[in-house]
Amino acid sequence: MNPPLAAQESTTVEISPWQASTVADLRHLMNEEILTSEQITQTYLDRIQRYDSAGPRPLNSIVDIDSAAIEHARARDHERRAGRLRGPLHGIPFVVKTNICAAGVPTTAGNLGLATYRPSIDAPVVRELRAAGGIVLATTNMSEFAWHGTFTTSSIRGTTANIFDTACSAGGSSGGSSVAVAAGFAPIALGTDSCGSVVGPAVHAGLVGFRPSSAAVSGAGVVPLSPAQDVVGPIGRTVQDVAEFADLMTGGRHAWLATTRATEPAHLRFAYLTWPFDAIADRGEHSAQLRALADETIAALARDFRITRTELPELDADYACDVLTDSGWTDARASIDLFLARTPARYGPGVNTPHPAFADLVSRTALDRATVERWLAANPLPNAAHDAAAAKQRAGSRALTDLLTRRGVDVLVYPTAADTARPGRAGTAAAGISSNTGAPSVQVPIGTIGGLPVGLTVTAAPGRDHLALAVAAAVEAVVVEPVRPPGLGGNHK
Repeated sequence: MNPPLAAQESTTVEISPWQASTVADLRHLMNEEILTSEQITQTYLDRIQRYDSAGPRPLNSIVDIDSAAIEHARARDHERRAGRLRGPLHGIPFVVKTNICAAGVPTTAGNLGLATYRPSIDAPVVRELRAAGGIVLATTNMSEFAWHGTFTTSSIRGTTANIFDTACSAGGSSGGSSVAVAAGFAPIALGTDSCGSVVGPAVHAGLVGFRPSSAAVSGAGVVPLSPAQDVVGPIGRTVQDVAEFADLMTGGRHAWLATTRATEPAHLRFAYLTWPFDAIADRGEHSAQLRALADETIAALARDFRITRTELPELDADYACDVLTDSGWTDARASIDLFLARTPARYGPGVNTPHPAFADLVSRTALDRATVERWLAANPLPNAAHDAAAAKQRAGSRALTDLLTRRGVDVLVYPTAADTARPGRAGTAAAGISSNTGAPSVQVPIGTIGGLPVGLTVTAAPGRDHLALAVAAAVEAVVVEPVRPPGLGGNHK
């Protein structure tokens, strides 16, 4: 438990307690009547106003504030005093990637043309979190239409900076969500992951990111990139927080937190994949440090939790690329158009059509012109090329499950990123293993190299999320030095 938080922010450049507080911490503070939801919510809002746009290289993590957040916090405090708690998130603020519908704030998908696009519905994941007592605080910046996974740049908010070094990329496409949590603007966030877009930004912010199994989470109310791969997932500070948050955003259907706690790691077998290190362009002292830190963590995992380690040479880079294939991304434009046509919403001034289409929105865009032209040229759905890509993807998912079953492997562990963040790029190493198959994956920070965080990802077969979470919690437990972001107010680069 962190020390009690002061209701007023100090001007020191030390790491603020708000940058280290978990959902569990804040729940304790409210249960003990140390702080109210209104005080917590107001402090987060004050921090956003003070730090998100400050300095020569602003963080640019937040897009829109929910103007009703304080009103909702007061209502949760009133309910608490009356003895009526809605659920485990009662009074806890959270932030939402701006492609996820949350009534009361625009859903922009990072596009300037959608700046005033206000769906009148909550996405099911948001509706469930509100039902558990959570408060939508704000929306977060993203790569426009969630397209890019190595940086977060949108036409509506610009580029989100890495909090550990603002000259570097924050990763993408959920970079705004990860930076907002690392900066202490919220204790936890919702992101979306189509190909590493939760786990990637999480590692580069020194946080835990959880991409659940594809079939486990509703994608309704989310501006799509590729429905075959899009998954909503949380980014937070601990495995416990993200497991609980994921439980609640799915209405408690999976009981991931309980089954994770009930899973005995000593009964599991893991395969440590080292081939993603081959993707490191810089193979000097930097890559040696990354490999050594990962090897040290893996050795501690096997020793302290008596998890059996095995080799899995079949799952190499060629297998991952040839067998575990993606959706082809042929459905982006058609899926976006369908979403905009079917989602009840209202628009602000300057929007001349009741249902703008993708073609109407890309006259001013952060998407590169080649991507725009490729999406516009894509055939309507269904079409043969997309059907073939989907069939190959389903076959890859079965192949991964069959391989793990045949070899008796419960989880895969591998470096989340093959390098630390750089200016203009902060990617992932082997995110396709999970995103191309619908398998669950959990990123856990394991340390820093050159002041920038690195981590390991744990992946299980589709539907076995609790195994990935259980081993991720074991990884978290063996990390010697917790990864902490720099304090705001002057000492971040």
